[in-house]
Amino acid sequence: MKSIAVKLWSGMMLLVIVVLILLWLFQIVFLESFYTNQRVDEVKNRGIAVLKELDDISRDELESRLDSFIYDYNCSINLVDTQGNNVYSNGAARQMPMMIQNYFRADHFNEVISGKIISVPLTHPRFNSTYMLIGIPVNTGEKITGALLINMPLAPVKDTAAILKKQLIYISTILFFVALLLSFILARTFIKPILSITRATGEMASGNLAVRLKIKSRDEIGRLSLAINHLGEELSKIEQLRRDFVANVSHELRTPLSLIRGYAETIRDVTGGNEEKRAKQLEIIIEESQRLGAIVDDILDLSQMQSATKALNLADFDLNNTIKDIAERYDLISSQTGIRLLVNSHGSVIVKGDEARVQQVLHNLLNNAFNHSQSGASIVINMERNDEKARIEVSDTGKGISQEDMKHIWERYYKADKSSKSKHLGTGLGLAIVKNILEAHQCKYGVESTVGKGTVFWFNLPVA
Repeated sequence: MKSIAVKLWSGMMLLVIVVLILLWLFQIVFLESFYTNQRVDEVKNRGIAVLKELDDISRDELESRLDSFIYDYNCSINLVDTQGNNVYSNGAARQMPMMIQNYFRADHFNEVISGKIISVPLTHPRFNSTYMLIGIPVNTGEKITGALLINMPLAPVKDTAAILKKQLIYISTILFFVALLLSFILARTFIKPILSITRATGEMASGNLAVRLKIKSRDEIGRLSLAINHLGEELSKIEQLRRDFVANVSHELRTPLSLIRGYAETIRDVTGGNEEKRAKQLEIIIEESQRLGAIVDDILDLSQMQSATKALNLADFDLNNTIKDIAERYDLISSQTGIRLLVNSHGSVIVKGDEARVQQVLHNLLNNAFNHSQSGASIVINMERNDEKARIEVSDTGKGISQEDMKHIWERYYKADKSSKSKHLGTGLGLAIVKNILEAHQCKYGVESTVGKGTVFWFNLPVA
């Protein structure tokens, strides 16, 4: 299997080769004809420019300009009348009448005399050299009085084209090897961060989530490396949460299991005949088994909510009645703890949601509030309608939550109060379950807290 570096290098070299081949085709096939046509057009335009001034200059000035023309383009000029008789000639142009007679066909000459500009390639009879004979009609007023015949040798043009072709060979060879080297360097430069990314993701897959990429580029590769670094950070957090979750679950399960086992062994070995002690110890076993069941139920509940395997049973219900029912269930806890529970509502409000899940949210928020409030404190459930939403708040006058802890309170088993060794109510999964239930409802929710003053948890439900 070819590596991406080889593929990239091959692709760049293929592009260079295609460009060089196209350059060769255009230069080799079209260079000579293109250069010849360009040169012929220049000579034609110069000749036409000279003839336009024919009526305005003297013969001496005309001959001077024609001599300059001959010098600039290394050509010979013959000015003839309509019969082909020589009016002016220069240098080798004295042989032009003979060449016209022998090689410049009468129909071509007649075309010039009729007003057409032509160019005809000729071959010298003795030297076998090629020329381009250009014929331009001479106008005096509105009458054609002759022709300007320009004999331009093509040997310099061919020599120049040959030199250009040779230069092209050298330049193409140099460009090929330069492209070979540069494409190799570019391929290596491009593939280096990809190899780093491959190694980093491989290490992450092997369990090393601490690996980080040090790619600083601002292109797509740089953004990919930042995304992978962010992924590594998130995976590290998830892995730490997983370990904490396992440790906390193990601790939470171990405590009731140890109590159940301890009291069961005590009943078996010590208090089997003491009915009063045995009944008390059996009651503890029942309570701890219920606590154990609650922990397992919460773990399963949270797992189902996170995996979306348990659908919501959405229906319309009276939120005011639900809140009052929940509050009544905490009357005993309120009297035992000395914490007052108050309900502020504004009449019946019908909302749409899963009533059982909303009850679970309220239970968990109230458990959290009782766990972080002292005797004499107050907990308030406030419900009010706001446009098409019903806003529910559960506030307490407890210790409050710091800004650092606010980032983590929705995590499983997270304790804002690190000194707390136990909870009065709940299993440590309450706020994580609240978060998942409210997100399943697609409801807005949040928390506001001031250290030393208390905390307010809130969420919205759509009005039916």
